[in-house]
Amino acid sequence: MNKNIIRYIVMAIALCVFGYAAYELTLIRLESVQAQDIKSEISNLFTQEPDNSGQGEGETNAEGQVISMNNAGNGVKFKYDYNLLLSYNKAALGYIRQEDGDYIDNPILIHSDNDYYLNHLPNHVKSSVGSIYVDYHIEEGLNAKNPIVYGHCMGTRVNNIMFGSLPWYITKNGYSKEHPTMDIYIADKHYKYYVFACYYTESEGSDTYQYQFADDESFLEYIAKCKQKSVKDFPEAGEIKAEDNIITLSTCTLNNDDSKRTIVQLVRREEVDDNAEDATK
Repeated sequence: MNKNIIRYIVMAIALCVFGYAAYELTLIRLESVQAQDIKSEISNLFTQEPDNSGQGEGETNAEGQVISMNNAGNGVKFKYDYNLLLSYNKAALGYIRQEDGDYIDNPILIHSDNDYYLNHLPNHVKSSVGSIYVDYHIEEGLNAKNPIVYGHCMGTRVNNIMFGSLPWYITKNGYSKEHPTMDIYIADKHYKYYVFACYYTESEGSDTYQYQFADDESFLEYIAKCKQKSVKDFPEAGEIKAEDNIITLSTCTLNNDDSKRTIVQLVRREEVDDNAEDATK
């Protein structure tokens, strides 16, 4: 075969490979932008501008200037509304938010299987970014003794949103102490949850994914096992008793080891009265 023909064939193959790679990268980029736009869209449902009218409402600093009272510290206030969330997605069971919502700031959904929200955004658009959702086997949803909640560990291409920050409880020094709590909204109730364990577990056959317990003793035995597995201590979570409710957050590992999952577990503590907070502020 003529050497020039071979050269042209090789060049054509190389161009096809390059073109396909560029196409895939473009799709990934578009998907990433889309996912972050949806995250902002949902978060904006619950965003309220603070009252900075200066008419004596709110707290003031030493210079008499009105301080914006808000969760994020960025001039806006997060005000959860379950009915508004249901109008966006009727499968919503609640919401999970970590502090200012830079990373974890998502509806918690449910479906008739565990596959749909692996590759669908909360607005039902197909995407590999997926959504945060409860295991469909759990009939009590977020009010179960130990609801199992899944989400992708998204990396820097989508600003570590979804459950991309969960592995940091294990891998980043000081992160677990700096982020000991999360806000979890169940229907129209707002609860403060405290992290009590973080570790890796097997993706198949792990006893971490237990959500039903025969009695109080079996629940407390489960808690003891989880604390033994934990690679960090969480004294702020306090002692977990038989009457407590917990939640298990599950995502991938940072190195995408299919045989392992990253686990962060939290215990429900106080119920937050947002209306009382508003009245105080």
